[in-house]
Order: sequence, then structure tokens, then C-alpha cells
Amino acid sequence: MRYLTVTEYERIPRTEQNQKLLSRLQAFDESRCGSGGEPIFDWHDRRFVRARNYVGVIAVLGGAVEILPKIDKLGEAGSQHNLLYMLSMTRKIVGEDRDLATIGTQKMPLLEQLISLFATRTLSELKRGIDHTYVTQEDNLRCLKGKLLVAQHAVKNALHRERLYCRYEDFISDTPINRILKAASRRLLFISKVASAQKKLREITFLLDDVADLEVAEHHFDDIHYNRNTERFQPLINFSLLVLKGMNPAWSQGKETTFSLLFPMEELFEEFIARYIHRHADYFGLSRDLIHAQAAGRREWLLRREHDSSGKFRLKPDLIIDECYGKPRLILDTKWKRLLSDAEDSKNGVSQADIYQLYAYAHRYECQDNILLFPYVEGVSPKSYRIQGKCCSHRIRVEFVKLNRDLRTDGPAFREEIGKVLGINKAA
Repeated sequence: MRYLTVTEYERIPRTEQNQKLLSRLQAFDESRCGSGGEPIFDWHDRRFVRARNYVGVIAVLGGAVEILPKIDKLGEAGSQHNLLYMLSMTRKIVGEDRDLATIGTQKMPLLEQLISLFATRTLSELKRGIDHTYVTQEDNLRCLKGKLLVAQHAVKNALHRERLYCRYEDFISDTPINRILKAASRRLLFISKVASAQKKLREITFLLDDVADLEVAEHHFDDIHYNRNTERFQPLINFSLLVLKGMNPAWSQGKETTFSLLFPMEELFEEFIARYIHRHADYFGLSRDLIHAQAAGRREWLLRREHDSSGKFRLKPDLIIDECYGKPRLILDTKWKRLLSDAEDSKNGVSQADIYQLYAYAHRYECQDNILLFPYVEGVSPKSYRIQGKCCSHRIRVEFVKLNRDLRTDGPAFREEIGKVLGINKAA
């Protein structure tokens, strides 16, 4: 099996060695676009194929490509660990710190690490207790169980005194949650090549032996209603949805050998920063109720039409942090973009469109502190600008965070850096 590891926007040469794998990747890409998705690669050049802005993994017959974030000076292993941490923080994969620490010591492809995380956590939760539910049954039995249905019994058993027609509650494990977990485990067992993961996946299917084998479709996920006893399975079900959808474009058929698990890096970076600030709100001295990711509950219209006052051009900052009385304390927008050094450009290559966007936020929300947050690159320094005119007290800042570190183990330094960007002192 041929396995390639590249970073965003990296080129894959069209060599004879890569020809078969690239041909199958192109078929995957064309199928994805035919189903309404965006292409993962740029195929226009005859000399090479260029990855685009997605990260994750694509497995096709005979090979796989792992696409990692482009982070300076971190290396393949470091980029892989940070991607797993970001996916875990944003709840796109299952796995806590202890799980990431365990697989971080193993040299495995990203796909196998994702499978290992799922198998380990699923097996752990099933051993804590398999999901069960009560189902009302009616049957002709040889002994009384539940309630005797007298009228039906008289009709059905006039000639069979040895039988009793009963209605009873049966405590079964054949639930939507278990059906989906079993289906995902069987699919991943087909993909994984690592013995330890295969063993865990087989144990999962053994524990769920009484559960029906289901050809899962998207509507099956809508049938699940979580409660206090089953909410622990929700991250596993969410990941199962990604697995089962990622098998192939006609994912409910379940017979293709193609598998993908892909995430747009811009969206992942945005969600990671918002989740990180929310999780460590106490450290920053913030109330979680005042942190609005994607401006949830705080979205505004930039303009209104004159004749009917209907709103136009919705504003949706990535993150708004309010004061306790409701006024925005700061607005933050993340940008996954490699900027230029101070020596190359005094504005670091920050686009006018990004500045105009923050200018609109500052005016519409009447917010004094507005931040553009980029990944750090060598030779850049933070910038602060004052808005001219009536809003001269408002400012736009260009700030950076260093991702070329182990985000999991170097957490204290990363939190301190985020705190400085926010201009908020950590809690004592």
C-alpha cells in the first residue's frame, strides 16, 4: 500500500511511482465534485498535483494520502499531533488528552491513529455499559410474561391451552446507537491494517453481536435522542457519521473501497481558537456565557433596504466576547493564511478585504478592540491601527499565535500567548 504525506498546497510529482495512486485520487476527486463537493487537489498542471486547503486523509484502493497543516519548523510528526489535538478540541474526533498522549508515542499514519482513537474510546464506553432500551412486544408464549391479553388469547389459543398471548417489555441492546457503532466498526475493520486496532474493532463487534447489521443512512442519525445515560456516546456517533459519510459518495451503499476524512483548514483553525478560549475561560477570567462563537445570538445586518427595512449583508464575526452589560469587549476574526515578514512588507500581506471586514464589525457593533488573528511566521510582529473619523477610539489589531509547538504539552505557554492577544489578564 502506497502512503503519501503532504502539507496544504504541497505538490505531488506525477512520477511513474505515483501514477496509479494519483489516478485513483483523481477518480475520487471527480466523484466528490459530481456529488456537489469541492475538489481536494488541483489537477491542472501536467508535472504535479497540488493539494488545496483541506487537511485529513484519503484512502483509495492500494494507497492513501495524508494532508497535514502547513506549520513552519514543526515536522511531520508534530503537525500530525497538532492536527489530532485541534480535531479533538473541536470535537470532530473522539479522544481526550490521555488518548492523544498514548497514540502520540506510536508512529502510525494519521488514518490509523484516528481509527485507534475511535476503537479505544468505543470499547471503553461499551465496557462501562452497552446502550439498552425497553421495547413493547406481543407474542404467544408457553409461560406468562408481562400482561395476559385476554381477548387476543381467547381468539388465538382456543385450541392451544398450553400457550398464553402476552404483552411484555423486553430490555434489548438492538438500539440505533449500537447499530451505528457496529456499522462504523465493521467499516473501519475493513480499512485498518494495524493489528491492535483490528483486535479492538473485532471485540466491539463481538460485544454488539445481538445488534442487527444495518446499512446506515443519514436519517438513522436523526432517530437518536440522547439522555443522561447515552450522551457519553454522542462524540462516538458524531465520528461514526463522518466515517460512514466518508466511505464514498453514495455512502449508504457501503461497498466502495474509498474513504476520506477531510476538513477545511480555515474553518478548523477558526473553531479551534473559539473552542480553546471557551474551554479555558476561567484562566482568562471570562464568563462562558459572554463568549459567542460565530457571533451566536449576536449577529447583525450591515445594511437595511430603504423601502422595506429588510436586513442585507449579515455580519458574523468568528468570535465576540461581551462585557457583562452586553456591549462587545472585543471582536476576533481568525485567518488561516501565511503572511509576509516585516522585512518583506510593512503590512505583512494583510489584505484590504480583511481590514475592511474588521472595520465594518467595529462600526456596526461599536466595538473598540477588533483583532485579526493569524498563525505566526518568522519575522512578523503585531500591528495596531486606529480607525480614522468619529470612531477614533476604535482600533484594529493584527496579532499572531505560534502553532509550531506541541499544542497539547505546551498548553501553559499557548494559553499565556492567547491571553496576551486578547489583552486579558489571566485569573489569579
